[in-house]
Amino acid sequence: MTRVAKRDTLAGRARRGAVVVFGAALLLPAGCGADPSAVYRDSAVKALQGGLSECRTAELAGRLWLKGNSTHAFALVVVGASDAGVGADAAWFEGQQPPRRADDAIRRQTTDALDGAASSVQSVRVALDRSAAASTRAALDELSSACSDLEALAEDLS
Repeated sequence: MTRVAKRDTLAGRARRGAVVVFGAALLLPAGCGADPSAVYRDSAVKALQGGLSECRTAELAGRLWLKGNSTHAFALVVVGASDAGVGADAAWFEGQQPPRRADDAIRRQTTDALDGAASSVQSVRVALDRSAAASTRAALDELSSACSDLEALAEDLS
């Protein structure tokens, strides 16, 4: 390696190191002073709201199909996507670590509510897949209850 190439490589490393240090200096104050429990609670609310959106979407698609205002194929696609979405919201939140022992109750309540909602959306998906109107109606009633639970918990944690 020539002396000029070596100098360019060292200069490049120094510039990259300076950028990393400068970036860290900018980001470090952003997390300072934030109450970890409040941030965790906000994460729970966001996950609950995301799950609620997915559940209400599945509920609407299922009810439109039952009324004859939607095709079966459309309802299946929408409910399938909602099933994946509420599962993703639940998995994302379950990956969060409660910052304090006192936050374990929020974790338990939130994961229980999201798991119940995910199970309800799956029930709607299965009933729709079988084209069973009576089973779909019953699953939608269960889903409506799960939606209310998500909504109430999100409101309580806000």
